[in-house]
Amino acid sequence: MTHPTWGRPMQPDFALPTSAAEALDLLYQHRLLSTPQLHELLAPPYTVRSVIRLLDRLADRELATCLRARTETGGRGHRLWFLTQLGAEVVEAVPDRAETRRRLLTPALAAGQLQAHTLGVNDIGLAFMRAARHRGHDFGPYSWRHEVAHDLGRRTGQGRGQVIADSVLRYWMPLVSGRIAVRYRFVELDRANRLVDDVAAKLARYALLREVWSERRAAGRDSTDEAPGWPMVYRHFPGIIVVLANPGRANLRRRLANLLALCRADPEIGSPDGVSVSFAFFDELMARGPFAPIFWRLEGDRPVNWLGQEGDQIPADGVSEVSTG
Repeated sequence: MTHPTWGRPMQPDFALPTSAAEALDLLYQHRLLSTPQLHELLAPPYTVRSVIRLLDRLADRELATCLRARTETGGRGHRLWFLTQLGAEVVEAVPDRAETRRRLLTPALAAGQLQAHTLGVNDIGLAFMRAARHRGHDFGPYSWRHEVAHDLGRRTGQGRGQVIADSVLRYWMPLVSGRIAVRYRFVELDRANRLVDDVAAKLARYALLREVWSERRAAGRDSTDEAPGWPMVYRHFPGIIVVLANPGRANLRRRLANLLALCRADPEIGSPDGVSVSFAFFDELMARGPFAPIFWRLEGDRPVNWLGQEGDQIPADGVSEVSTG
């Protein structure tokens, strides 16, 4: 994909109203969105009808395009929207935009296997956004990022590599003490299109990622070695949420049992000081939200909410999360 020079003035005929600019930015951020998803991200104050008119205008100006979602019955689903190259260039031409550039979806990618995965990751983000709006917490349309790469650096005998999280969530919330905490989570969406042991192997790589995080944090910001800079983003290493979807492809409860067994047998994951992993079913997360006791952890035999609590109360201050006054 060819990108324009940052800060290039926008052509006069591409001057956009605020609503259109916001819609373009959301499509850029989240890659592929259905009409209902985009309406939920924009609302309030936009109605479904106004969002449809807005999207049609973006399509008329060749800034965005769409295709119909695939349905299990072969019927016509919602329209799915993504940016054209011109639309991406308009977003990237904003002079003060300093964020990492996003990969542009082609029509082939939007119609292929990435469709269900990308929409599912966005549905997970929306589930957290609905919960935050209900509770007055801070988690909005830009609080999750897709495909966040974490460089492992150069490690003896292991070469150089990355761990790419399907998404990273950042959720701000109050504590009992009156302080404010931010919870980071790595999210993996498992659509049963990989072997169970391959999923467990990726989770084990998060243990290696935590080693890099610990070493880099100990070295401090002024380290001049070739260590990656991403660990400085997280004051505490994020937990991992694995969401199991696509029941038509696999028995998800059996799949969960197998994943729990594999992870508990891995000392890098299942030990008391291993990485924190929790599992939930996609349909339950959509129906009940992240504060319901629907998450299964490696330690314990009862489901908890995404914070590890059995109830839905304001959490107390904890050493495992970042808090600030």
